[in-house]
Amino acid sequence: MNIKKITGKIKKITDLSKTAKEISIVLSEPLEFIPGSFVNVFFDINGEKVRRAYSISSSSNDHESITLSIRLSPTGTVTPIFWGRDMVGENIELMGPLGLNTVNKMNQDKIYLFAFGIGIGVVKSIADYFTNIKKVDSLTIISGSRSEEEILYNEYFKQLSDNHKNVSFSNVVSRGTPESNIRVGYIQDFIGDYDFNDSDIYVCGQEKACNDLVAKVDSLGHTNCNFFIEGFH
Repeated sequence: MNIKKITGKIKKITDLSKTAKEISIVLSEPLEFIPGSFVNVFFDINGEKVRRAYSISSSSNDHESITLSIRLSPTGTVTPIFWGRDMVGENIELMGPLGLNTVNKMNQDKIYLFAFGIGIGVVKSIADYFTNIKKVDSLTIISGSRSEEEILYNEYFKQLSDNHKNVSFSNVVSRGTPESNIRVGYIQDFIGDYDFNDSDIYVCGQEKACNDLVAKVDSLGHTNCNFFIEGFH
C-alpha cells in the first residue's frame, strides 16, 4: 500500500464507554488499507504539532472514510481533547496506512484474535476481513476488559458469531460482579483447551498483557504457530 499524507474531517464521535470513543473520519481522498494497519494523526496543540498513532477499526471495503477507536488517557496530551470539546466538523491531518502485523501475512485457516481493552478496535477490522473477504475454517475472538461496563463492540461481535458458524466470540473481565455470567480473570486463564497448532494468533493491547498471553500460549506447546503482536504502552 502507498503511504499518503491526507486530510480528513471528523464526521461523528460515538461514545463506546466512559473511557473510549469511536472517531469517524471522512477522507479528502480514498485510502486503501490492509486490516491491521494504523494511521498517524497530527494535532496542533499550543503551537506544537503532535503526532499519535491509532489503529483503523473500520472495514477495508470502505476507502472513503475510516474509524479510529481511542481510549482516554487522563494525563495524555491528545485524547483528553476529545473529551474536552466537540470536535465534530474539525479537520485533521493523517498519514498512512502503516503497520507490520496486517492480515495479508496471516495465511493459516485457524485464526485467533485476542484483544485487551481498546485493542478490540483493530480486531474488529481484522474480523471483518476474515468473515467477508477471506474465509477461514476457524476464527476465535476473545476480548479482555477491566469491567463489564468497559466491554467494547460487544453487539458487533455477538452478531458476527451468530451469523458465521466458523466464528466464536467471548468476553473476559478482570473485575467481575456476582450477578454477571461473564468469565472473570484474564484471557490467558481460559485458553488451556485451545489447539494452537497450525494457527495464526493476533494479540493487541497493553504490552505486558500481550506478553503474558503469549507466554501462556508458549507454555502449552504448539507447532507451526505464528504470533502477530501489537503491544502499546
